[in-house]
Amino acid sequence: MSGVYVIRPKADRDLDEQAYYLANQANPEVGHRFLLAAHEAFGVLAANPKMGWHPRLKHPELTALRVFRITGFEKMLVFYHPHPGGVEILRVVHASRNLSALLRREGME
Repeated sequence: MSGVYVIRPKADRDLDEQAYYLANQANPEVGHRFLLAAHEAFGVLAANPKMGWHPRLKHPELTALRVFRITGFEKMLVFYHPHPGGVEILRVVHASRNLSALLRREGME
């Protein structure tokens, strides 16, 4: 049984920015591979919403938030919320970023 995934606008922007970065730093094929891998990960998460792990966040409203790595781009983290029909993709960010600051700024912590 497969679910559906919804990509929030910030996550969509994250995908575009990362694909553009990879296309310019490596080559266009790498940027394209990243997008394919990301959407494959989203499909896997939609079918198995509890696959990712819970980040250690203090905010009680974020207990459902989960994180998952994109295969082939393991430093790219997908932040998502599972829901009965699949998942909602909130952000796609590089693990080297200050994730606590990002989540605070986004109102996620």
